[in-house]
Amino acid sequence: MSIEAHLQLQQAFVPDLAAAAPLFGAATTVAAPVASAAAPTLQPEDIIGTDDRKQSPGTRDAPWRLVCHLVIQNTQGRFVTGTGWLAGPSTVITAGHNLLYARHGHAASRVWVVPGRAGQQAPHGTLVSAAFDTHPAWQQTGRADADVGVVWLPQPIGRTLGWFGYAVLSDAVLTGQRVRTSGYPDDKPLGTQWFADSAVHRAMPNLFAHGIDTWPGQSGSPVFGNDALGRPVSLGVHVYGNVHENLAVRISPSINAAIGGWWR
Repeated sequence: MSIEAHLQLQQAFVPDLAAAAPLFGAATTVAAPVASAAAPTLQPEDIIGTDDRKQSPGTRDAPWRLVCHLVIQNTQGRFVTGTGWLAGPSTVITAGHNLLYARHGHAASRVWVVPGRAGQQAPHGTLVSAAFDTHPAWQQTGRADADVGVVWLPQPIGRTLGWFGYAVLSDAVLTGQRVRTSGYPDDKPLGTQWFADSAVHRAMPNLFAHGIDTWPGQSGSPVFGNDALGRPVSLGVHVYGNVHENLAVRISPSINAAIGGWWR
């Protein structure tokens, strides 16, 4: 399905951000229908075979509360949606194209972050971005393997909720690793979080392919496993794919260094 077709479908599913206005403050106005920021070059994320997604069981608990619904207002007054994940006390990692997609004239001006959003409920509050940025290589070249960004929060909510670890794995360890992603797809009721599991199919230097079912709106979701103590550790940032496999920007040494530089 083309990017344009995906956007039309998303607008059909999510026309009413106004219904969620209490989460974002009474002054919030809606200038246009909501759509997810489309992925560059490759197809947007998709369902692979049977849709295996399930609704997250409870966003007051980890790791679900560490996954954030993003509502992004761009410089043209339009709203797009995406997903992010807490990676530090005040740091939320997401897909770069949620914040900047120069080819389509999309640049964020403000981001609402709702950790563990559950429909019309925001059990951990709503924060408006203090600042945000994208990887320099994404800004300069639009490279798919640098499609990552960061949103900084005005309060260190992660000190209360916690945050994802993140790790660099070798090709041998990463390939075949069982992973999960959870996010906010636009084909489900607005603001509800959904997850699915699969294995890593293949590792590339700065990307990896997985078989997890996703949908536009989930761009920026963590693709994660658990460490020996059961703590969630992100191995990549979900960005796009096709009906055969979906793709994540891999936590490579260079992406690990970027996230470390963004950590607050």
